[in-house]
Amino acid sequence: MNIYFKTFANCLIVKGSNRSLICDLQRQISDFIPNDMLEVLDKLNKKHTVEEVIQLFGEENKEVIYEYLEYMDEKEYGFYCEEDEFDLFPELNKEYLVPSYITNTVLELKKENIGLLDGLVSQIENLGCKDVALVVYEELSEKQFLNILEYFVDTRIKSIEITSKFHLSVNEIFLKKINRKISQLTKLIFFSAPEDKAEYWDNEILFDRIFTTKPITSFKSCGVVDTKYFNTNLPKVIEAINHNSCLNMKISIDRNGNIKNCPSMPGSFGNIENTTLEEALNKPGFKKYWNITKDQIAICKDCEFRYICTDCRAFREKPEDEFARPLKCGYNPYTSEWEEWSENPLKQKAIDFYGMREIISN
Repeated sequence: MNIYFKTFANCLIVKGSNRSLICDLQRQISDFIPNDMLEVLDKLNKKHTVEEVIQLFGEENKEVIYEYLEYMDEKEYGFYCEEDEFDLFPELNKEYLVPSYITNTVLELKKENIGLLDGLVSQIENLGCKDVALVVYEELSEKQFLNILEYFVDTRIKSIEITSKFHLSVNEIFLKKINRKISQLTKLIFFSAPEDKAEYWDNEILFDRIFTTKPITSFKSCGVVDTKYFNTNLPKVIEAINHNSCLNMKISIDRNGNIKNCPSMPGSFGNIENTTLEEALNKPGFKKYWNITKDQIAICKDCEFRYICTDCRAFREKPEDEFARPLKCGYNPYTSEWEEWSENPLKQKAIDFYGMREIISN
């Protein structure tokens, strides 16, 4: 009997220079496998029988091949089947289709400008945006938090994340009052906190609370590549395959009201005082970075993490090169080793170019 082995369609295998990564998009987990194992699975997924693959790679590798298949079977990343069953399981559709003009918005706010949300929220909603991140580099009182959230009540916006400075009034009572205000709030991030800790949503407070001791004074703190930010999530992975994983379908407004791709990027497409978000979105050049994928980025294209990682085009190792890898990445896909990105001698020129010395020292 001819036995076949097929990888489940929801298990995407991404080849890196030194090793490969299985991304289980259903269970949202990832595992490393050797590149040799990927070659075996690739042949099997092209409808070669197990015996044919053994003959192809040589009898001396038979035991190793069966070890690979045992691993895949135990982990439920694949399954044995017969020839007439093989084609009953179609490949994953990798098209990225979203019924909106914008999927996410970043707003830098000043306390005195909270009232700007009165006109902005409806514009954001009309563009079909579902996810909004607000950043305030000051302390926000309970009243100010509630004031901000009031603008999002009864809107179609699905999730709201707010980053602001920690203060001593931020306690459980404070957070529970905010919790009762709105259901769309998914995360509060407090910087300059007395300790680093994370509290995830529970029955009492239905949003995550993240506390970091690091001070944040500008959007230059964004763009760090770290495994804790990796996301083995079906929509995000499919987006990363087709588009830029950070800037695609994003619109931002910096603290001065300038409409940008990202608050850290130099290019502006108008100011909210005289330009609507829709007008900015349709200006030439606004979507310039939307379709730059990690498969086009130097070094990133050789990395096994490229579809679960984000991609910062605001801060690059070579500022003059639009296809240079993110400055704040310390991973070497050729050795599978991590290092502190800010200590790399080859990054110092770019660090100075972007004026990041103060951020690094903090």
